[in-house]
Parts: sequence; structure tokens; C-alpha cells
Amino acid sequence: WGGRRSGMPGPAPRHVFVGGVHRSGTSLLAGLVKAHPAVSGQRILGMPAELEDEGQHVQCVYPVDDALGGAGVMAHNPLSHMTESHPLATPESAAQLEAAWAPHWEPTAEPAKVRLEKSPSNLLRTRFLQALWPNSYHLIIVRHPIAVAYATAAWAARHGGGKAALKPEQVLAFATHWCRAHEVLAADLAQLKHVRIVRLEELVFSAAATQSTLNAIFEDLGLPAVPLEQLVAGAGKGAIAADINRKYWRAFRDESEWLSEAFAAIEPSFGRFGYSIASLGVDKSRLLAPSLDTATPSMDASTPSMDTSTPSLDASTPSVDTSTSSMDALDGRDGGAVAMRLPGTQGAGGATTVSGPRQLLAHSALPSGDSSGGSATHVN
Repeated sequence: WGGRRSGMPGPAPRHVFVGGVHRSGTSLLAGLVKAHPAVSGQRILGMPAELEDEGQHVQCVYPVDDALGGAGVMAHNPLSHMTESHPLATPESAAQLEAAWAPHWEPTAEPAKVRLEKSPSNLLRTRFLQALWPNSYHLIIVRHPIAVAYATAAWAARHGGGKAALKPEQVLAFATHWCRAHEVLAADLAQLKHVRIVRLEELVFSAAATQSTLNAIFEDLGLPAVPLEQLVAGAGKGAIAADINRKYWRAFRDESEWLSEAFAAIEPSFGRFGYSIASLGVDKSRLLAPSLDTATPSMDASTPSMDTSTPSLDASTPSVDTSTSSMDALDGRDGGAVAMRLPGTQGAGGATTVSGPRQLLAHSALPSGDSSGGSATHVN
């Protein structure tokens, strides 16, 4: 346990940080990865289930997501983006975080080689965390911004926002927040040494896709592959729905012409991550945008090409009921994505300009909040 064998200290476990905007699938991905027998996640006794054992809540080095504005807002807060030039990017900060997290690492079936911490806002401080732990590995999950916008609206409606959270203006505000968060990510990618981007829609495409994604992640980390059935059981999850975005697509199609035009204005920011407003699938041809260098040698060339128009799961997927009575009609679960390693290219880190009614974002009437639900099958 904890990197020790036969009473002798072994190499320190490698830090893995999982991040992504709320409702993107961070909990699903983190749960599957930390089900590996050599990966230690965090279990924080006494923590409310809705805080999902996230390490951000037991440290005092950087602000937690709620303090930054919470789901659908935090990326607009200048304090959310932390890099190696931040005054707190010091060995002392690393030591403080190590001390804060030390009591909460779970024991592992095999000597721990990896310690995984999941907080959505890790998306915005990859370079800061890399400065603290130069060999750290950053696992970022992305999901179609339209699906994220509607899922965030549904979550906000249940957590104090009421019907106002479902207004078209607020849905657009959440989508524009997605753009801002991923502009930051795209600009930071070129500075990261060890990063993998996982798209939720591809992760959940089939059992084979999920297994392929996880195999690639474990290979990056120098860990042996583990059968998907074992990981699903260890994560406490069941079958993962492949059509996770379908209900959001129906909702989007029924929206007003004004909202459709507004989404079209910010669509250029979607493309670099393979998304468009034409569907809630993945358009791989759009990944040729210069901000993401898909030809990089670190990309897993063995990852199969997925046709995301197929909604059905592979019949061999472990049976799990993804329906949850506590979910609203517009609230979905995390999906997955084919693992892609996209460190970016030199000179391609410039932020994409987002046009649209940003005034809606500055003074959101919605309560700030973090990822919802303690159920292992909920999507962040």
C-alpha cells in the first residue's frame, strides 16, 4: 500500500489530476481510473456526498470551485486560471497540498503507483499543478458544450435556480462559459508535458471504446491494462449509456431561432475540440484546427475511429441502469470519450474569440455550486 514493498519505501506515487467543466463526466472518468488496483483515489470521511471526495475541499492553497463562482461561472473568474508564474507555485505549496491530502488516500490492492485527485477546476490550473509536480499527468474530459449547457441548467434549477436557470439566455451563458474554460485549456496545452484529452461521447460509445480509452490511459501511466468489467465493478458503476446527449439535442432543436443564432456565433470555439451545432456527436474533421495537434507522436494511434451516430452500446457492456429518479428530464450522466493525447503545438495557444452576449455571464442569478450527487453513476 501507498508505494511500499516489504517494509521498504518505494518510488513516490505519481500525481494524476482529473479536470473538466462541471457536467462533463469527471466523476465517471475518475471513478473508472481509480478502480485500477494500483491507483489510489481519495475518500474523505464525513464529507457530504455532493462534494464527491474532491481534494479541493480539504486544502487551503487555492480557492475552491464555489468560491470562484461554481458550475457554469468559475472560468470567468480571473483567479481560476493558475500557471507556473503564480506566486503560489512553490515547493511550499506542494508540501501543504501533500499534507492536506495525505490522510485521505485510499488503500490499494497493489502498491500504489498513482494518486488521483479529481476536481473540475483542475482544468484551469494544469500548469500550476505541473509546476508543483513536474511529472504529474493531467486527464481532461470534455463534452459537447450544448449538452453541458443544458445539463448545467438542469442542475442549477434543482439547486436553487428554479425555472430561471432553464431560460434560453442562461443556457447560452453556460455554453459561453464552456467556451471560456476551453479557450484557457487550449492556450495551456502547449506548455503541458503529460496530458490526455478524453471526449465523453467517444468514451461511452461502446464497451470496446471505453476499454480502449482506459487502456491508453493506463499505458501512459505505466500500468497494466485491467478488464473493463473489473473497473466498472470497482467504480460502483453499471452500463454507461451511449446516447447521453440525445435529450439535450431534442431540447436544443426545439429552442427559439434567437438561441440557435446565438449558438452559431460561438460555434468556432467548439470546433477545436471536435464539436459543432450540427449535431451532438463528434466531428473528427474539425480536430485539424491548429490549437490541437492530433498528429503529435504522443497521441494513441491505436484508438479506433468511432462513428458517434450509433446510439446503441456494445452488447458486452456490463449491465448498469443509467437512469436515476433524482435526475430532471434535462439532467444527464457523464459519458466518455476516446482517449486522445493533445498537447498542442507551438504557437497555437492563442485564445479563440467568443462573440455573443457576455453581459449575461457577469451577473448570473444562479447560485454557485459544485458537482452534484454522491451516486457513482452521476455525471459531473
